[in-house]
Amino acid sequence: MKKTIILFVAIILATGSIYSQGLSSSGNLIKGGIEDGQKLIQAYIKPLNKAIVFGLSDVTYSQLRNDDDSRRFEINLKLAYVSLPSEDFTYDVSKLNLQYIKAKDPSKTIAQTVVGDSIKSITLVSKAKDLFNRPLFEFQSPTGGQKSAIPLPYLGVTYRMKHTNLSINLIPFVTVPDTEMKIGMLGVQAQQDLGVFISALKDKNYGVSLQAGGAFLYGHQDLDVSPSGVYVPVSLSGSHTGPYDNQEVDIYYTSLNTNIYGHYRFAEKYTFFAGGGFALGSSRILMLGNYPIYEKDPTGYASVVASDVHDPLDISDTFTRAKFELGARADWKHFFLQLSYNTAIYGGFAFNLGYKL
Repeated sequence: MKKTIILFVAIILATGSIYSQGLSSSGNLIKGGIEDGQKLIQAYIKPLNKAIVFGLSDVTYSQLRNDDDSRRFEINLKLAYVSLPSEDFTYDVSKLNLQYIKAKDPSKTIAQTVVGDSIKSITLVSKAKDLFNRPLFEFQSPTGGQKSAIPLPYLGVTYRMKHTNLSINLIPFVTVPDTEMKIGMLGVQAQQDLGVFISALKDKNYGVSLQAGGAFLYGHQDLDVSPSGVYVPVSLSGSHTGPYDNQEVDIYYTSLNTNIYGHYRFAEKYTFFAGGGFALGSSRILMLGNYPIYEKDPTGYASVVASDVHDPLDISDTFTRAKFELGARADWKHFFLQLSYNTAIYGGFAFNLGYKL
């Protein structure tokens, strides 16, 4: 068990590093202006938002034995390993309907998302040009974390009754080492065996159950977005006055899910289950503090205004997904092991190791 807990902590730290890198990199996209910055940040971090929202609803099955009158608690280590579709590794800047910014090279408009390539980048420039046909400013798009899947681990406590299971899932609010990222999660779920209502399913080695639950994840990251890294070859008016030591970003994820499962138990130890359901979730990103931006001077043909903006962004997204899941579980006296696979987009494998008190 000690080695398992160490592995769990390591996965949390690795996952937190992905969040931290994505939030830190996205902060620089605000430099080209608020409107375009919002579109660029949304495209950059959207795959991570989807993975978290759906990952929070991936470890939902909890075995019910309606022939067992005992009541007890279980402690679980859960891990959803969310696979990412290849089309979400990049985004096309030319399709974002940006008002002031474009790719410098028209043949290189594909930028990396937060999970994309860790080396590739493209140059973004202002659409407005000076008298010498030069862009008024330019900067680099951020690279990604090069991830094909996102691990999402959490702890669970389940109270098992004859026909009903109640669970609490959580990630303790922790600071990820070597970053300024803090994350925490709280979720609840309930599963009801229908054998209590349908006599044909009562006290059988097969059954049908309904499950519903929800989860909330919060993340906080301090940022360091400075005026450096932007090339301005034309006349520059205005100034960046700061201070920039108050920059931070808050993220909020909410996920709701409902599922129906059928299971078959044999040899007292082993259970196969299959089910389907629906997940609904949302993400919200708040960028707070002072940030430097560059915009075309409306009074000058070939000049740029440097200024600061306070609390520039509040970005929200909503996601939905249907899923079909197959899994198996093995029970021993004090331990159980559960593995499952979700066939949906942003699905993947899920793992659940528990101890029976």
